[in-house]
Amino acid sequence: MTALADRRRRRTLTMLLFTVLVMGAIPVLGYVGVRAVLDSTGGKDAQAGVLPVQEFPDTPAALFVTSVPVNSDVGFTDSSRQSLQGVYAAGGLEATALQVESLLLVTINHSAEADLQQAAGFLLAYEPFTVDLATEVSNGSTGEADSIAAGTVVLDAANAAKVLTYGAGIGEETIRKANLEALWVGVAAAVGTGQPVASAVPGTAQPPVSFDDFVNRLFSSSVQSRGLSTVALTAAQNPDELDIVQLDRSEAVFVFASIAPGSMSAPGLGPIIRVEAPSGYDLQVKLTLDKLLFLAANVVSVDTSSAPQPDTIFFVPDEANRIRAQTTDVIFGEIVFGEPTVRVSGVDVTIVLGIDYLESVET
Repeated sequence: MTALADRRRRRTLTMLLFTVLVMGAIPVLGYVGVRAVLDSTGGKDAQAGVLPVQEFPDTPAALFVTSVPVNSDVGFTDSSRQSLQGVYAAGGLEATALQVESLLLVTINHSAEADLQQAAGFLLAYEPFTVDLATEVSNGSTGEADSIAAGTVVLDAANAAKVLTYGAGIGEETIRKANLEALWVGVAAAVGTGQPVASAVPGTAQPPVSFDDFVNRLFSSSVQSRGLSTVALTAAQNPDELDIVQLDRSEAVFVFASIAPGSMSAPGLGPIIRVEAPSGYDLQVKLTLDKLLFLAANVVSVDTSSAPQPDTIFFVPDEANRIRAQTTDVIFGEIVFGEPTVRVSGVDVTIVLGIDYLESVET
């Protein structure tokens, strides 16, 4: 690990892990910004050094919950398939946190695990929760009264925790996914505009000092929630018929590079890239990220609120990275460079996608 990568590891995302038996749900609780990633190789260029540096915004508020499927594959080859829940069973929380970092290309500062009772205690302050369950949740074998029916239900903290943990580790993760995502939507709605917390000091941008501090900040303001898409593996890709799916990597990068750019890691050999595009082209941007990741580029920031323009323009503060940016001409054709007025901290190349290119992306 390089010194830069080591410093980045100490930065931004926090994870909450609920476990029963092998593993329950892994919602990654992300907070926006925190601190900008460090300057990359572009910072060595004398001419680039005269540009003002634009940092990613700092904020003490945690605003996003993402549920990560625990049957996501982290082996990446047909002969070495392994899910996150398999990693947890073999190596516990620390090993799982490292694999989540690798899978999502984000860094993690705090992690915690909770059993059924601890999960209920965590949720107690925010009950009740209105949740649209996709499938029935059985509480045990003592009869119908112990089950939670599918459909719209109102849950207390104890039953919400049962939704989180029901079926964990017994080969039903794909079935559980919709219920887990629905529960977090219900939790976000229950939090509403947030509950004031004494430890969340207004006007400060200090990162959380502990997992409990992070949770307090998370629910001190309104929260959004979403899941991540997965793709089923074919029989040839998964010959042992394990309960494993492939996470949509470009979607994960799109999500976290949009909400927490300061947390993104850059393991690829290519340049570190920020992508800007006008609203209304999310699918085209996601497909573009697919291509950039294939070229070993590192996408650490995505902004889909830029002003529309016809042409795609590259802003690169230094000559060395202009040469590296040329490798993307297989995606964009002839590269058109603009003159940057700022350096985005930690970014080698800013690509502003034009309408002409976006309209040409096959969807």
